Amino acid sequence: MKILSRVISVRAAAVCAFAVMSGAACAADSETIYLMYLKGSEGPPAVPMRVVWDDTKPRIGIDLGAKYEPALTKLGLPRVLEYDANRDKSQFVVRDPEFARFIKAVAASIVQGFLSASPVPGAWAQPAEVTVHTATLLVTPTPARLEVIARLHVTYLWPQKSGAPKVRDLIKGDIVFVGQPEGAGSGEQGEPRE
Repeated sequence: MKILSRVISVRAAAVCAFAVMSGAACAADSETIYLMYLKGSEGPPAVPMRVVWDDTKPRIGIDLGAKYEPALTKLGLPRVLEYDANRDKSQFVVRDPEFARFIKAVAASIVQGFLSASPVPGAWAQPAEVTVHTATLLVTPTPARLEVIARLHVTYLWPQKSGAPKVRDLIKGDIVFVGQPEGAGSGEQGEPRE
């Protein structure tokens, strides 16, 4: 009797493991990998970002690529960004505080470079203060193409020779990325080129 119960337990465990693996395969089937380019620079010599879109959750994963990894690591930022999206009519919207923090860290680094190179005396000592007013991703998936719009509005304080620093826009507008499923018509496969 003990042998029979062990055989049944082993079979039950095997069936459960198979069911779990099948469920994982189904979830992965809902994901599409796209190679994304800045609109207008599609294809070589531009290096694509790898974006994974999951229709069922909906969720976006953005691999910024090995090229940017050293700079991101220096800033304490991840190379791969993952966010949940919410449906808004024909597209999906990402409004995530983590994305806003990512944009703020990158923007502060850029502004610090501006301040270091500024001809204004003492500008290099001014903190790189940035304000993120808008940091939203708009995702429009279709079977043949994915469009991701980064809608950004970031301001920073620019030093003046006299008086208080002046507020300036670092970026105010949309950055549009487009891409096709990996291996579909672009001739690209595997990891993005360095």
